[in-house]
Amino acid sequence: MSSFSTPALVLRRSDWSDYDRMVTLFTPGSGRVECVARGCRRPKSPLVNAVELFTSGEYQIFRSGERNAIEQCQIRESFLPLRTDYDRLTHGVYWLKLLDTGVMRDLPYEELFLLSLTALAHLAYSDLPPEMLTLAFELHFMARMGYPPRANACVLCGKPIEADARFDERLGGTVCLSCPSNAPRISNGARRILFKLPRTRFENVPKLLGHPDWPEAARLFRPYVQSRMQLPEKFLPALVSPGPLSGI
Repeated sequence: MSSFSTPALVLRRSDWSDYDRMVTLFTPGSGRVECVARGCRRPKSPLVNAVELFTSGEYQIFRSGERNAIEQCQIRESFLPLRTDYDRLTHGVYWLKLLDTGVMRDLPYEELFLLSLTALAHLAYSDLPPEMLTLAFELHFMARMGYPPRANACVLCGKPIEADARFDERLGGTVCLSCPSNAPRISNGARRILFKLPRTRFENVPKLLGHPDWPEAARLFRPYVQSRMQLPEKFLPALVSPGPLSGI
């Protein structure tokens, strides 16, 4: 038996017994940590707010064998505005689903943990379009999971690409126009976003706001994320109004 303290973000929770909940925490040092929060559904429980989705803070966890129990929590951020904006809430829940699907137990994820808190702060407190923020989060997340798209060279012939191309989500990236492909065409601007955005700080995402090609990048990248993370359609938030993609 032991007790430890860790920063954490609540990814998922479900009712368990009359007054308890099972909670999935995302921690920077140990990845996923499954816990029980005993008595948290009682109105006067000190854990009543600590086990809500999006809540982050310092969690004191008691470990006995393979079981973990949340003893107490010092809440640092709840991202409350997400709960009053259905559109942003939908995007936020999708981000949590990505993390819940990709993060493993007993592995460190320091960079991804800090990125997730930064991204959620932008989603909750900025006026930036949630669709644009989701594109940025998807790109950063997939890069840290080891699945960045290849967007600077052809996945078939290896030739560097510096112009319009095609984006083949099945092959994992761009295909030059000289190689045979039925994949949708991608503009050079959208291609550059897919290549550069995962390599920039999330704080620089607002610079995309005036870029005309980010909606195209978002529409083309979503199937890439969905196929690799195997997420059902019901978890996917809406994209920017889907105008026709050129050169399909």
